[in-house]
Amino acid sequence: MKVVAPTTDKRSMIFLVWGSLDAFYIVWYCINSWLGGRTPYLSDLSSTIALLEYQGGVNLVTALLSWMLQLSIILSCFMFLFRARRVKYLAYGQIPFRLFFLIPSISVLLLAAQLLPGYSLVLLAMIIASEALKAWSLWRFA
Repeated sequence: MKVVAPTTDKRSMIFLVWGSLDAFYIVWYCINSWLGGRTPYLSDLSSTIALLEYQGGVNLVTALLSWMLQLSIILSCFMFLFRARRVKYLAYGQIPFRLFFLIPSISVLLLAAQLLPGYSLVLLAMIIASEALKAWSLWRFA
């Protein structure tokens, strides 16, 4: 008698990995806010509004895009963890904004950025590679 190991659904595994990395980013963001004496997201939103009162134009567009990315990361986290098929389109749409704002999909790279501040070019290359890996894995398995 041959024992067959249960097969894992690759799509479910990919979604779990990317959802967990988004969750890691959200927790990392919150911890850094708390350590800085701020309320996660709310303090930053208040600061953004105050800043935009004094500056406008490009800063307004940049701030809005940044907040859209933050909200989309929260949304994609839940969509990945609940295995929503259409999350891959949201994830594809996030890629240029993640690159622009230097928020990698492999969010543990943020810890490396904190610990190794002198390696910015290496980290930039790793951020680009993380986005390429995410796009490829979603295209291939989702």
